[in-house]
Amino acid sequence: MEWLQLIGICLLASMIVVIVKPMNPGIAGLLCTAFGVMLVGALLPDVWRFIEYIHRFLTDMGLEGEYYGILFKAMGIVLVTQLAEQICSDLGAQSIAERVEMCGRLAMLSMAVPLFIDLTRMTIGILR
Repeated sequence: MEWLQLIGICLLASMIVVIVKPMNPGIAGLLCTAFGVMLVGALLPDVWRFIEYIHRFLTDMGLEGEYYGILFKAMGIVLVTQLAEQICSDLGAQSIAERVEMCGRLAMLSMAVPLFIDLTRMTIGILR
């Protein structure tokens, strides 16, 4: 789906939510959630193309195994965390949205530290 079409759908969804919210805030929150999930679903083919591109790059560099899995997991964490944080915000639960964001950051950090250590070891090995 073209990015301009997606932006148009988002604008239309926003107008619908603005109209529905004064009448029924709960339904408006559910509509925000549904539109958000549909948007992520529409973007998944583009995400897969990006993942395939990165996989080819890592394969060419001879690093596809462990690093591909880490990158794939990191992308999933980012997408799921962002979607959950925005849904919580749309539903008016800002404090929970902030906790979701913190959980996503901690998950990314838990993946980044072992990767950082491996890359540091490789760099030191090359320098010696």
